[in-house]
Amino acid sequence: MSQKKNIPMLRLHYTDDEMRFIKDGVEEILRSGYLTMASKVRDFEGRFAKWCGVKYALGTNSGTSSLEIPLRAVGVEGKTVICPSNTYMATPIAAVHAGAKVAFTDTRVEDLQMCPDSLKLLLDTIPDVAAVMVVHIGGIISPNYWTIKKMCDDRKIPIVEDAAHAHGATIDGKMAGTLGLAGSFSFYPTKVMNTAEGGMVTTDSEEIYKLGVILREHGKADHAHNVHTEFGYNWRFSEFHALLGIQQMLKADQILSERRQIAAWYDELLKGVPGVKLLKIPSNTKSAYYKYICYLDEKIERSVVKKRMAEDYGVFLTGEVYSDPCHLQPVFARNPKTLVQVKENNYDRTSYVCRHHICPPLYPNLTREEVGYVVESMRRVLGTL
Repeated sequence: MSQKKNIPMLRLHYTDDEMRFIKDGVEEILRSGYLTMASKVRDFEGRFAKWCGVKYALGTNSGTSSLEIPLRAVGVEGKTVICPSNTYMATPIAAVHAGAKVAFTDTRVEDLQMCPDSLKLLLDTIPDVAAVMVVHIGGIISPNYWTIKKMCDDRKIPIVEDAAHAHGATIDGKMAGTLGLAGSFSFYPTKVMNTAEGGMVTTDSEEIYKLGVILREHGKADHAHNVHTEFGYNWRFSEFHALLGIQQMLKADQILSERRQIAAWYDELLKGVPGVKLLKIPSNTKSAYYKYICYLDEKIERSVVKKRMAEDYGVFLTGEVYSDPCHLQPVFARNPKTLVQVKENNYDRTSYVCRHHICPPLYPNLTREEVGYVVESMRRVLGTL
């Protein structure tokens, strides 16, 4: 094996041309006199809407904000929102801040997505469901999405997509962010596309878009007048973050292509490695590969593998999606009125997913040689356990 390398969880790479583009853009912003909510924001929103294939895109200061806006628009206050337990806490937190209670579904081991049977149980049991949040975990859209949508459509319950992981992911040729009443994206640095901080609402609903414009500006119906019609927040998006977003849009297809190529290398090199089971991406979907996900044998302790790979080989595995299920988060034990429990619903598969999956590094500019080094390091570590 070659000399010990250093392969971090994340490595952000900008070419010299990209750096010049950003520097020139910063100068343009500073000379314009408008540091927030001006031409760069409008430009980024327009590009993102066109790329996704929606009528409206609304930039916000975070992906959590862009989740709360459509939930508030559909009127979830005092009602229940359903989402999977295997998601980041931003998903249920957005619902709670929108005034809702939350109920959690179990998770499919096969693809880490919402379990349709668990969802049906909750829909049949809970009388006041106002919305279902489908989360495209790891950049994968559930192969059961159309089944989930029919269940919701039959009950006239809107779907809000948490697409924080799924920029450019598709199912049957349809893009994430276009599948429900509204979608929400995050641009945190670890995401498929990043603007340092920021989020985006995508929708074809003029009503949701117009309300979002008001809510992100402290509830002002008209930015030019100090008249407030909603209890909004400061969810504004800065010109500097939008500039980073424009730069990402210029290479969005390249970013996806690189992530998918790296995933293909992992598929090839991890195949047959003892102790590892690969996750099969559903045939009717294209993953955005926010994460490359595989399972370890049940007898293998993930924390030991991560520690050994870091210490012995300089390979830092990324965070899981996720290691701690939402239904067990202590905040719900301290605030039980925010959680709706259904006795027959259990989280056995969620627990399995949270305990046993692992995510090797995946980001643009990771070379095949480095992927080979990661896989060989994993092979050697697993061979000693």
